Amino acid sequence: MLVCPQCQYDNPNNNQSCQRCATSLTHKICHECGSEVPFDAENCPECLTFTGSVWTAIIAEPLHLINYKMEIQTLQQEVDLSSDLINKVIAATTTEDYLDSSRRYRLMPINDQTIVIDSTTHRYIQRKIVDCQPLQKSVLKILLEQHTELEEEHNNLSWLPDLAFPYVKLYDFSPAVPEIQDAWQEDFKEVLILPDRSEWQLLLDLWSHQSLPILQIVYWFDEMAKLWKSLTEVGYAQSLLVESNLRVDEDQTFGLERLYHDPADSELTLKDLAQCWQNLINRSLEAPSPFLTTVLEKVLEGEITTITDLRLQLQEIADEQQIHSLSYIADDLEEEDFSSPKFIPEKAINEEIASLNQGTDYLTTSPQEHSLIDHSDECSTAVIPMQMLSLTDAGYTDNGRQRRHNEDCFGIDSQVKKQQSNRGQRTQARGLYIVCDGMGGHAAGEVASAMAVLTLQRYFADCWGQELPDQETLTKGVFCANQAIYKVNQEKASQGSGRMGTTLVMALIQNTRMAIAHVGDSRIYRISRKWGLEQLSVDHEVGQRAIQEGVEPKIAYARSDAYQLTQALGPHDDYYLKPDIQFFDIVEDNLFLLCSDGLSDHQFIETHWQSHLSPLISSQFNLEEGLYKLIALANQKNGHDNITAILIRVKVQPNVEQSIW
Repeated sequence: MLVCPQCQYDNPNNNQSCQRCATSLTHKICHECGSEVPFDAENCPECLTFTGSVWTAIIAEPLHLINYKMEIQTLQQEVDLSSDLINKVIAATTTEDYLDSSRRYRLMPINDQTIVIDSTTHRYIQRKIVDCQPLQKSVLKILLEQHTELEEEHNNLSWLPDLAFPYVKLYDFSPAVPEIQDAWQEDFKEVLILPDRSEWQLLLDLWSHQSLPILQIVYWFDEMAKLWKSLTEVGYAQSLLVESNLRVDEDQTFGLERLYHDPADSELTLKDLAQCWQNLINRSLEAPSPFLTTVLEKVLEGEITTITDLRLQLQEIADEQQIHSLSYIADDLEEEDFSSPKFIPEKAINEEIASLNQGTDYLTTSPQEHSLIDHSDECSTAVIPMQMLSLTDAGYTDNGRQRRHNEDCFGIDSQVKKQQSNRGQRTQARGLYIVCDGMGGHAAGEVASAMAVLTLQRYFADCWGQELPDQETLTKGVFCANQAIYKVNQEKASQGSGRMGTTLVMALIQNTRMAIAHVGDSRIYRISRKWGLEQLSVDHEVGQRAIQEGVEPKIAYARSDAYQLTQALGPHDDYYLKPDIQFFDIVEDNLFLLCSDGLSDHQFIETHWQSHLSPLISSQFNLEEGLYKLIALANQKNGHDNITAILIRVKVQPNVEQSIW
């Protein structure tokens, strides 16, 4: 089967293009010159740029077998033996061009990134390889798909090579633990294929060349602490003790390059992890934080013996630094120009400090209220305040294949302000995002959706002060848009289906706070690395109302009027309007999608989010290009209605403001 690189759909081997999204299965585009390149080619035929798919291979072979081969080689040199047995063993030691008998993985030339490590029992060779069949699903992935339970006991996964088992066991820790691509055992050797993370920055390099804020350090330490227990259980805690194995990607997300087996002659303890951290701290540019030094000393002296206690100590450091940072900002803002609504008011900061000093229990607080609560871990993540790193957005609307006119309308109004000095960078951002889907006929629908967008933009230009608008302010804004359209309907004495109206989905973002409001069946989704796709809005339609009243979904949507809207802007006065309004804290990198039903119909988002939306979380992908591709695909699959969407990418980082070591 050929796996489509765009939508991940499984296609027959003889297909030239994907059956689902029509993406070419024979050629890709050169990232340098834009020419078409065959998938199995390693270089662009036009500009000769390397375009191959690179992986990292780990090859493990027992030392006793290697020694045996070397003895036979020596024996052959001394005595002219040519038995088939000796020739076969020697051939096995010869470097081949390909790693596997099917000639899929070609070995790249040995270079300074080729690593050879000897343990007490095995020799491990780490080399780069080129995938000559990049669209073919690996045998390992096919086998794993047949096992619905990745958490089976080791005996039930005995067919796995030993090297592969911990990666499968720790699959849920991706991307901190690399996701395995392939693995097999052949001629007493085990081979493991992993993503190539050699280009990820070494944590040690980042540490020794930049003045890192203490909150950033605490954040990374807590990420490692979360992994420690699970790695210890599978015998691979050594992975966190190899400095060259600790890396961060372009978004400074922590990850391991590979897993290292624990030494057979000693048992690793929390003291080993603390000593590794101490070594990193000692090589930083700045003097070590006394807070962290004290915690590490407690671990090394045996006062802290469990991961739970260690992470609680890290949380206390985060709390203290947050209080210090907020106090500093409050003093600093006394000299700021408050005519700009972008800065946090001193009152809000002082209230936040007061809440911290009152002993807020972060370990029992819901994830919407604080930043880094880990739903899946028995020991909650150390709470570290997050700050805005970047805000990027894109909007687009299309008539659709079957419509001559566009009754949708969208609006984007975003502002980003950066302040940078030797004390660090402060990013303040806010944005207003609106999608409306008009109804009531061509002219009426266009007017209603445009009126709603314009009214809301003018309203929040006047009513959005220094803080994110509260629920009352948001509700009044929705009512203003409703009244503007309702007034026109009344003046024209329109009735029934002739009354114009529009749906509404709206998002307001101010730094790491977000509010959403919606009326009708236009939707908002959230996509994150940890939680995947989440639909944040619930359609205002007859079918959903029946479900909320206790009717089974299958029965609710069997009725003929199931998709009829129960409310919209414009047809009725405010008495009949009840907008849904929610507030969120943005606690991790998120991608938000606001869209009309022309995009979301027929489970389109649920079917294609992994291929067309999830990659856009990374800042290396262009939002506008991604949105165009998404709508182009929607036109192929849906296309019956106007299609409108807004994408918002919010990147956050630990709030390191004024917390340099």
